[in-house]
Amino acid sequence: MVLKTELCRFSGQKIYPGKGIRFIRADSQVFLFANSKCKRYFHNRLKPAKLTWTAMYRKQHKKDIHAEAVKKRRRPTWGPWNPSGPHPLSASSGTCSPPPSSLSSHPWSS
Repeated sequence: MVLKTELCRFSGQKIYPGKGIRFIRADSQVFLFANSKCKRYFHNRLKPAKLTWTAMYRKQHKKDIHAEAVKKRRRPTWGPWNPSGPHPLSASSGTCSPPPSSLSSHPWSS
């Protein structure tokens, strides 16, 4: 059996069926609170982002990083170029230079 849970509009906690406090404003907007503490803070116009126990605070301050995907580690790349000379890709315009003459004078090349 699947239970339909709702979220508290202030703290972001799960609220199971039969629990919580429902508040309906004059403009017919429905708010569901986990407990009277959340309801009290909401009516006193406290911002949930400033209270350390709310889900909004934890998200803004990156407290649940382990739940998200961990950043992939980067390894340093080791290039075949000479560090004191220019980068081989920046000097060329995308075309290859012909091979040196010493390579073309081998006995097995025809």
